[in-house]
Amino acid sequence: MNHAWKRLRAEGVDVWIDVSATPGGAAREVRRALAQGVPAGARVGGASVDEIRQACDQLLPLHRASGGAKGLVAAPLQEGTTPGTSTGTSTDAGSWAARARRLRDEVARPNLVVRLPAGAADVATLRALFALGTAVEVAGVCSPRQYGQVATALLTALDRPHAAPARTPSLISFDVAALERHVDARLDLIGSDEAKALRGRAGLACARLAHRTHEMTFSSARWGALAAAGVPEPKPLWVTAGTTPARAAHAVQELVTRGTATSMTPAAARVLADSGTVSGDRVWRHYADAERTLAYLAWFDILVDPPATEPPPAPRTTPHRHLLPA
Repeated sequence: MNHAWKRLRAEGVDVWIDVSATPGGAAREVRRALAQGVPAGARVGGASVDEIRQACDQLLPLHRASGGAKGLVAAPLQEGTTPGTSTGTSTDAGSWAARARRLRDEVARPNLVVRLPAGAADVATLRALFALGTAVEVAGVCSPRQYGQVATALLTALDRPHAAPARTPSLISFDVAALERHVDARLDLIGSDEAKALRGRAGLACARLAHRTHEMTFSSARWGALAAAGVPEPKPLWVTAGTTPARAAHAVQELVTRGTATSMTPAAARVLADSGTVSGDRVWRHYADAERTLAYLAWFDILVDPPATEPPPAPRTTPHRHLLPA
């Protein structure tokens, strides 16, 4: 087994292989990953139903052995259109549920996870998806505040007093790479040495504060009652695709903490295997430093989320830019 993957598993981190950028070879890349280690799941992009089904089949033994907790394959639900509407776009709970039902029936594998955009993850839509018995990944979260909104919506959707408790796992994927890419581009435009010193820090800082939000949400008495009923706790999934393999591998090492999942492209996984070092938890003790990073960014008119405990920066002559990936 890949030594780095073994270390991540020992730290309580599930390793996912991200093949969302290679839809034509998703099943092949999952097969290669299985030869290197045992991925807990795979993220695919716009792959064909046959590709998704093949990826599911390769991970199905792990899914059965883990009681449904691992061996998952997350595939996106595409935006749909409804004829006769003013915009032609239908994004209500019923339409999302219809797309999820269609994908579920076409793939016909128990380890399929449907990927829902964070902007569509309201309580009604999540409940409609859970009612189908499908696992759900809420994708594209890119700030601690947005993570809190999604986590609260998931908690409310799972808390259905007169319905059987949901037994399917769910994930909240935080796009570390997309956030960092946008913030770093702004810092490069500013160009000062102080701004450049902050490059590569925003994604990690926001992911760590999102983890703190997760812990606060899912340590409540309300969640305790659901956990006692056997509802699986949603899991944070760090998404690092979209940057260089070296930076992605670095992010994986810096976001190690028990009870999370991390996704890597095959190239990033190779870099981690060749030169990576997994050395224990890198999240819990770094909350304060993460808040400081966001406060420093605010001085350059870059607000991701306002710091939770640091005082707000002094007024400036130019308005703050709320910089979040589209």
